[in-house]
Amino acid sequence: QLLDFEDEVVGGDEPVTLVANSIGSISALQAAIDAPARINGVAIVNPNFRELHVSEQPALLRPLLVPIIEAVQRTLRERGQPLFDALARPATVQQILKEPYFDADMVTDELVDVLLTPLLQPGSADVVFDTLSYSAGPLPEQQLADTRLEAPVLVLYGEQDPWTPPARVRALERFAAVQRVVPLPGVGHCPHDEAPGTVNPLVLDFVRACAAR
Repeated sequence: QLLDFEDEVVGGDEPVTLVANSIGSISALQAAIDAPARINGVAIVNPNFRELHVSEQPALLRPLLVPIIEAVQRTLRERGQPLFDALARPATVQQILKEPYFDADMVTDELVDVLLTPLLQPGSADVVFDTLSYSAGPLPEQQLADTRLEAPVLVLYGEQDPWTPPARVRALERFAAVQRVVPLPGVGHCPHDEAPGTVNPLVLDFVRACAAR
């Protein structure tokens, strides 16, 4: 989908730089792997490590845990609409957002509306549960180790993000494709929203450098 968007909407013959947050980092890295001539760089903001991935479960407990996780995920996909309807409400969304946002004051009514509006569209519950139920596919480390990845990668992360293990993010520096791993103090899972004055210059410098390669 990212490559289709780049082709149909962005257009042009020049390669582009992708900027992704959270689970979007998986899609952005995969696009760079699949089409190295079309992607000249990937900036990742708080990568998602997909803790429910089958390979993330302890090896000894995997035969027990994986069927349980898959059963819960299957139940959500098949019967989760009432739960989704109960959660897709302004007050609930606002409360959920206060966990990944370090500064709760950033969780405004406007932000809630921006995120809630797509959730009220027909079929949105299926998309959400399919995303939550996806336990296969690559992990960020596997993608960064892929020899087909030619694009440089910038990694930014909020130090106060409860969803992104800081030690695991810092460890991404070991991959040749990763140019820098930059910690951002005082922000959570969405630094681009919480601290745009800090994040935007870093991203713009990276985009310019990628365009000049």
